[in-house]
Amino acid sequence: MNEIKVSESSVDEQRFRAVLDQDQMLGLVAAAVANMVGVDLGAGNVAIRMLHITTSGGGLNTTKYGAVCEIVVDRLPRAAEGTA
Repeated sequence: MNEIKVSESSVDEQRFRAVLDQDQMLGLVAAAVANMVGVDLGAGNVAIRMLHITTSGGGLNTTKYGAVCEIVVDRLPRAAEGTA
């Protein structure tokens, strides 16, 4: 995942702002979900299948955001490469 760049400014208050690209959002959401269910994203049998960011709204200033993330753990043993 690319480094998330955060800018800071302060006068009477301190503000932090970050703009995340798709890969960064995927990494953060997938890491949070994997942590919740106890899955190691670095394992060879684990794949992030999808990340879908959703928006919904019904009136003035009522936009709501959500995310759907699917992580797949392959539980079938695989033959080592070069063997049949």
